[in-house]
Amino acid sequence: MISYEKGIKIEGVPFFLDARTKADFSFVSHAHFDHIAPHRKVLATPETLLFFRHRYKKTTGRALPLRRKQTVEGVKIELFPSGHILGGAQILLEHRGKRIVYTGDFTLSPGWTSPPAEVPKADIVIMESTYGLPRYQFPTREEVADLICRKVEEAFAEKKTPVFLAYPLGKSQEAAKLLGDRGISVLVHSSIFAICKIYERCGVAFKKLDVLSNQSTAKKAVILPPYLWRSRQVAQISPKKSFFLSGWGLDGGSRQSFQADEVLPLSDHADFAQLLAYLEEAQPEKVYTLHGFVEFAEILRQRGFDAQSLEAPTAAPNLDPVSQAVEFLPSLFKQS
Repeated sequence: MISYEKGIKIEGVPFFLDARTKADFSFVSHAHFDHIAPHRKVLATPETLLFFRHRYKKTTGRALPLRRKQTVEGVKIELFPSGHILGGAQILLEHRGKRIVYTGDFTLSPGWTSPPAEVPKADIVIMESTYGLPRYQFPTREEVADLICRKVEEAFAEKKTPVFLAYPLGKSQEAAKLLGDRGISVLVHSSIFAICKIYERCGVAFKKLDVLSNQSTAKKAVILPPYLWRSRQVAQISPKKSFFLSGWGLDGGSRQSFQADEVLPLSDHADFAQLLAYLEEAQPEKVYTLHGFVEFAEILRQRGFDAQSLEAPTAAPNLDPVSQAVEFLPSLFKQS
């Protein structure tokens, strides 16, 4: 009934869920590089459509606000917040007498630019499970916020510029929002600034934010896409201290793998405890896991869930060799 091959396909549903290659019609849970393609037609939240069209100009889109039931191509659907990034959504489909929820990438933690995921009741859950091993237990958002701001102040005290490496869409805006609201001036790459302007159209206000050009970076934080780390523009920022923003910061060796002075565990995904908490609340009959460790399905079976992975086993990122880390997380190093 449910299968995955570069996108989720549900038998009898006339559109894909997060198709990874060009499709006639696909639901798009959010606009990160690894979840989109130049589809002929997309179904998404209004915010996700804005981000999608920022990348793909010629796409027909159907905007569906959150928590509004509609029938699309004969299928009753409703979208719920995912918490992953602004506009990120889960989809609930009522199909053949079953309530099927696809979470997309999600988190139960409230962000600084987006609300946390909600948990709709479901018979079947198709769950993103990136951090589906017990060792992945993230600090609270408040703890991470204090950590990031403390690192900024420490860098300033050392007369260095703190440089944060983060997704151009999502995590960069989270960091810019946090720092600006804490009174810290922020300079961002032009690609990040363009997306910040879309956020502002959606009602998210930023403080003390400007585009990085040739101005002094003294007493300012800088946010850049990771793919620019070895660029001439970054080389001109000196002295500096670099911070990669990623949940993989919980892994030993991540500093060397991401070639940053430190990796700070700011994640827009659910950690292991949140994955379990989601399922305990949703109480599905069946769980399909996706985009994570295949062992997570076995862990769920041991806890009494009828669970299986939709994907073949995928190796965890070996965070010692840089090349393997980059291969595991390719979209971190591309503009999205």
